[in-house]
Amino acid sequence: MTIAKSLLSLQDTDQALALRRREYREVEEELKSEGGLPELRDSCEKIRVRELEAKVETARLESDLATLKTQVGELETRLYGGAITNVRELTAIETEHSAVRRNLAQIEESIAPAEVAAEHVHQQFEDLTSKLADKEKLWESRRVELGQTKTKVGTEFNRMLELRNAEASQIPEEDLARYNRLFRSNRGIAVVRVDRGVCQGCAVRLPVGELTRLRNSDGPIPCSCGRALLTE
Repeated sequence: MTIAKSLLSLQDTDQALALRRREYREVEEELKSEGGLPELRDSCEKIRVRELEAKVETARLESDLATLKTQVGELETRLYGGAITNVRELTAIETEHSAVRRNLAQIEESIAPAEVAAEHVHQQFEDLTSKLADKEKLWESRRVELGQTKTKVGTEFNRMLELRNAEASQIPEEDLARYNRLFRSNRGIAVVRVDRGVCQGCAVRLPVGELTRLRNSDGPIPCSCGRALLTE
């Protein structure tokens, strides 16, 4: 086998290796991401905390409502019970009664929105929890599938790597070094064929002298574009 054909064969193997390497990394990344479960769990936890805070706020408002109602009742009993005859004391109680009634009105206005907000957050939490449970079931089967794929791709990669090393060992060191450099710099295409006198790497027609040189050469020669090696 000529050096040119050996390099073409090596390039095919290297391209297949690159594909397997990419597949392996994609599987690893998906396994690491756990199908988005960590993010969904984090969202569930945040919603759970918000639900707890909403419940605490609603309970606080209800407690304040009960306390203010009791205060209003006590103040009204003192105001209208007839036991207070001092004008200054009566005025002070009236002022306090007005302030407590205002606070009571504010609390009464706040309770309904707080309850609606709490119910909304509760529904969000239930929906997310249900979604999380479904996704966890799907991920379990997907995780097994990915594990099998990872093993298969890894085994295939190792087999092809052995083949690659065997092929590379048959190529002169200087040609192999040039090939490796071009393979990296040309996105996996270091060796291209010449079809009807045209370089398939850069689509440039080769001069007659270059074609003659190519036909008489056992190995590849540099393309005038400087991007790849050429072979018939």
